[in-house]
Amino acid sequence: MKKVIKKVFKVIGRMFLVLLILFVILTIIFAFMKKSLRQKNMDILKADGFVNLVSAGDFDMNVNIFGDGKYKIISMPGSWDATLPIEMKKLSGYLDDDISIVAVTRPGYGISGETKKDVTTEYIVESTRTALKNADVEAPYILMAHSMSGPYVTYWENKYPEEVSGVIFRNSISSANEEWPEGGFPKFMRDASITIGTFANKTGWTTVKNALFSEEHEDLGEYAKDVLAFEKASVPNYGEVKNYNVNLRTAWDSIQANDIPKVYITNDYETLEDVREYLMFIYGEVDEELAQELFEESQSEEHKEHRKKISEYCKSLGNCEEVNIPASHDISDQKPEEFVKEIEKLIDRIK
Repeated sequence: MKKVIKKVFKVIGRMFLVLLILFVILTIIFAFMKKSLRQKNMDILKADGFVNLVSAGDFDMNVNIFGDGKYKIISMPGSWDATLPIEMKKLSGYLDDDISIVAVTRPGYGISGETKKDVTTEYIVESTRTALKNADVEAPYILMAHSMSGPYVTYWENKYPEEVSGVIFRNSISSANEEWPEGGFPKFMRDASITIGTFANKTGWTTVKNALFSEEHEDLGEYAKDVLAFEKASVPNYGEVKNYNVNLRTAWDSIQANDIPKVYITNDYETLEDVREYLMFIYGEVDEELAQELFEESQSEEHKEHRKKISEYCKSLGNCEEVNIPASHDISDQKPEEFVKEIEKLIDRIK
């Protein structure tokens, strides 16, 4: 019996050694492939006018400028949104000539470079300000935050109010959002994912995975290949995940009510028909059971409490109006015309 067990462990040991050697070989190969694969996608995006890399300090940030209007909207992406430049180019088609949109993407997003520095709220704001200056985009700015960018824009307009003429919160994270648990199983999982993800980024595993498994987007028409190229080139920034709690605290601690015109746009469903429209937009069909479930969630006491906290957040900022446009999380994608009307209202308040 002992001999059998010993033999089994010996076989397992050899298998493990073979797998380890294979892993090391693949890692070396993928490290060499990373640069060429990224360049291939960069060439696609460059041909379609989506590449404008400028220095943000220790990395190059992609700064896409759509239009040359006097009112400059600086659009920052939600968490791991690689395709912001495409979304903003589409939105720019609905804007008047006196309004321009500048899409700025943090390190690791889309084709922006990577950084070895600690990705804090201060770092993100300072690197973005540096990139804008190097791209000759001068203040004052109308800052527009989608989702995860909410804390960064909050900090920015409080730290440098003299260079901000207005703020648009596009379904953004606010002080109504809770921090992640500091201890226990969630922290273990988060730390493990950060370690593995960072290793995969540096060694090329992420780039190769994106190249092999990213899905086609034929339904997006002329932008299909560009969306795919951005997604393949994107390298998730796990430093941003690691600093989630401290970044929130930095932003909320900076808040001092001011007179800068602001609008906080939410996407809550007000009727069951709103949910049906959303499902049709996302899936091309309506699942009535799912529609009912989503509508009930939007009417729950828990969600009403969340909305109350958003109102308190807006009040703490000063001069912040609340608007609701029932839509997907990316409001401007589903209902661009309604979204643009709110932009125009904000600019009327700035004038």
